[in-house]
Amino acid sequence: MNILICDDIRDEALKLENAVKKAGFGDSLVIFEKAQDALECIKNSEADNPSSAKIDVCFLDIIMPEMDGIELAGKMRAAGFSGKIIYLSTSRDYGVESYQVKAYNYLLKPVNVKDVAQLLNEIKNSAPNEDTAGIKIETRNMTRFVHFYEISFVEVINKNVYFRLLDGSEVVIFASLSEVLPQLTADGRFAQCHRSYVVNMDAIAQIQGKEILFQCGRKAPVSRKYNNFNSQYFTRIFAEDKNG
Repeated sequence: MNILICDDIRDEALKLENAVKKAGFGDSLVIFEKAQDALECIKNSEADNPSSAKIDVCFLDIIMPEMDGIELAGKMRAAGFSGKIIYLSTSRDYGVESYQVKAYNYLLKPVNVKDVAQLLNEIKNSAPNEDTAGIKIETRNMTRFVHFYEISFVEVINKNVYFRLLDGSEVVIFASLSEVLPQLTADGRFAQCHRSYVVNMDAIAQIQGKEILFQCGRKAPVSRKYNNFNSQYFTRIFAEDKNG
């Protein structure tokens, strides 16, 4: 397991490094004090640079100068990082922001070996069951694979399809909604709520009347024509509660 630590306080980073090693996961570990350096490492990793190993887990301090841990994680996700993000903090006051970048968990400072070992063993044991479903998106300038769990909703405007991502970014392609709809709705988490919108039901925070509020803060309408959407959504969340 390849692990990255980013904390602008050197002593704190070294304490975590020591805890990771004592937990038995210190074979491949990189440490950065500057967020920009950590971001460059992730970019190289996601670009399959042979000189940079693929990072699996990032421990990020939240309060850092120049770029905080929330912004850093958002840029990592935008660069294609789909691994686990664990935040380091003295409080849990960043719950909403951390959800937007799919943070796996928090470690409260000062860290201890038991908590580090528990989190890393959970990640190690769950690795074979990772959610790898997604869609390949091609534009003139790039080809990118977007995991379904990264998407809050998909919207069509004129002749462009916008993939609105949970980290606040978006990917745009010249296409019609009908070209991507079969791939999305084949996955049980997506449903159409409007002629111009297909939403990830797992990314919904709440439904208020004819409006959907997503966990990332964005909104989407529910059209009267798709009046079965609410039943699809509640069927899914009740099924998840039962399975959980």
